[in-house]
Parts: sequence; structure tokens; C-alpha cells
Amino acid sequence: MSGGPALPAGFTLVALDSVGSTNDEARRLALGGSGHFTVVTAALQTAGRGRRGRPWVSPRGNLHCSLIVAPGRPLAEAAQLSFAAGLSLAEALAGLIDAKVACKWPNDVLVDGRKVAGMLLETVERDDLLVLGVGVDVREAPEQALHPAASLAEFGFRGDAFEVLSAFCDRFAIWFARWAAEGFAPVREAWLERAAGLGATAEIRLPGETLSGLFAGLDGQGALLLDPPNGERRRVLAGDVFFGTR
Repeated sequence: MSGGPALPAGFTLVALDSVGSTNDEARRLALGGSGHFTVVTAALQTAGRGRRGRPWVSPRGNLHCSLIVAPGRPLAEAAQLSFAAGLSLAEALAGLIDAKVACKWPNDVLVDGRKVAGMLLETVERDDLLVLGVGVDVREAPEQALHPAASLAEFGFRGDAFEVLSAFCDRFAIWFARWAAEGFAPVREAWLERAAGLGATAEIRLPGETLSGLFAGLDGQGALLLDPPNGERRRVLAGDVFFGTR
């Protein structure tokens, strides 16, 4: 069903009680003609997913949403929107809670070093659209997770999922417009200012190997730059990143 509270100007809200995956529902709507900045939310997801097909715990009270985005750029460049989205959410959360909010490569948001949000950017069977899934642990964090997790409630947030969504959309509209006009450079610079682990030792787990070295930054396309103890700088396109001892 449609309706519910309003989002910032330019966004169209489709609010559902329960759905398998908001990304799947957004894809269905995109193929049916829904356009840029259509936002699908669900109070409950029964088949939410994160990166690499991992299940995403989606209880009521948390934010589960997906945005249809028309990047207007080739797919390789459009992948940069995950950084714009992560930065937007970090800025939104920094305005809602009193704690250190950081961006963690490639698409997580941390509060005081614990994961509170993740994102999943997926293609649609239309070359001009993408679907951006956003999950935020507003009220409840998973007990078992790949990375230490937390909820916004643990940091004193007393609002609801819609308040988080509205704040995120406010910031994302700004960063999307800037990315569309100026490219990745300003997004990259602002993201690095909030980057978790920049200059620290990182372990990156890939399907076939594990890398370690100093997290040296991002290149112009958003790849992680890793400086191994002995050897040349590596450019990493995907992987699970860990800082410090686990």
C-alpha cells in the first residue's frame, strides 16, 4: 500500500507492513514504471539480505528500506553511489545521536566502532535504474553478526525508523545532486574524512585469500588501497574488512 508520513520533496513513499525483501519489491516497482527516488519501506522483512547474499536480520522497529535511483551515468560509475549513500547516512545519524559516526568500507556505517547500518546496491533489468537497499538497527541489533553490532537506541536515540529515513533522504538528495554535478571527487573526500580505520592495519578477507596491510585510502573509483608490509600497494574491489584484533 502507499501512503503514510511524507518524505522530503522529490521522494515518493511506498510503505508496507511486511515483505520478503524491500530490494525485491523496489525492483518489481521499477520494472513496472516507478522512477527515481521511489522509496519502499517495510516494518518487517522476512527475507532481507546483505552483501554476498547473507541474511539481514529485520525485526520490527528497525529501518528496512530501498530506493530506486536513476544515476544517469554508466554502471561502473554508478557504483560510487554506495559511498554517497553511506556518507549521507553517517551525516544523518551524526545529527540524531551524540556519538562518533564513521563510514566503513565498502558500505557500512559504524557508531563508536560498532556496525549500525549496511547497504546493498543492486542492478535492475533496466539500464537506467538501480536499487539501493538500506538497513539500520534502530531498536535492535543482531546478537550474532560478522562484525560487532549495535542499535541506535543503545546510543540514546528515542525516535523511530521513519525519522532516520527522513534524515537520510535529506542528506542523500544533497549528495546525489553533488555527485551528479561534480563526480566522485567531493564524495570521496568527504567519505574519507569519516572513514573508519584510515591509516590503520586492516585485514581483508577475500573468497580465495586474506590480505593485510595499512588502509591507505580510496582510489578515484572507490576501490580500497592497501599497503602490505612487504610489497606493492594493492587495489581491492570487494571483501570483508576487519580492523584490530578479533
